[in-house]
Amino acid sequence: MNVYRFVNDDVFKDLTFLNKDYVRLFSTFTGQKITLDWNAEIFGISEDKLNRGKLLDFDSRCYGATLIVKKKFEKFFIDEFSEITETLPIKIKGISEDYIYINITNVLTAINFDGLDMQESLAMLRGENITFNLEKIENETIFRDIRINNFYFCTQNFKDFIEKKGINGLRFMKVGTGL
Repeated sequence: MNVYRFVNDDVFKDLTFLNKDYVRLFSTFTGQKITLDWNAEIFGISEDKLNRGKLLDFDSRCYGATLIVKKKFEKFFIDEFSEITETLPIKIKGISEDYIYINITNVLTAINFDGLDMQESLAMLRGENITFNLEKIENETIFRDIRINNFYFCTQNFKDFIEKKGINGLRFMKVGTGL
């Protein structure tokens, strides 16, 4: 079973946090339920030179464990993943359309570090050969690992869901397999 991590599709513009305090806030989200109500603009369009010529019409962006999706797709996520996600409204400066932050609350002991020392563990995580515990992930679609919770991981089912719903803005990278 292949396992993926999703990142931004580089053809679309990137977002940036408008305030460093938001970076710190989002880094504390490790799979717990969040009871915040955001009324302020959290993100803005990055204006660096690498963004020149890129498309602005994205449906989603992902930065580690920060998944942003257009609000018009919220019902699909609630219908399909209500037990393992929560959605919160979020605003992006310079974009009139509404977006949501999707918090994945499905935290598993998914990555198998058995028999690996620190150097081997780090090498495994840097490569595309992460070993996942198949018995923990075989019935999962999207999840965080309990130790490496600053990324979202997913199986083919989530990749298929995104493609079927026509949600652009993400790219899937195979990072390992369930054994």
